[in-house]
Amino acid sequence: MAVLVAGYGWPGSVVDGGFGATVGCAAGLILRAVRYLLVESAVSGKPARGGRRD
Repeated sequence: MAVLVAGYGWPGSVVDGGFGATVGCAAGLILRAVRYLLVESAVSGKPARGGRRD
């Protein structure tokens, strides 16, 4: 996860300094969370959130 966040933070820091790095890191964290939810639901076969319970 740290590599992904750093991977998004580095270009942001080049473009806009500290603020860009912060935005890039936030984008990396959000994309990591979305990817985790998608993979988790695909592997388990259950909806990630709010699914019906039978």
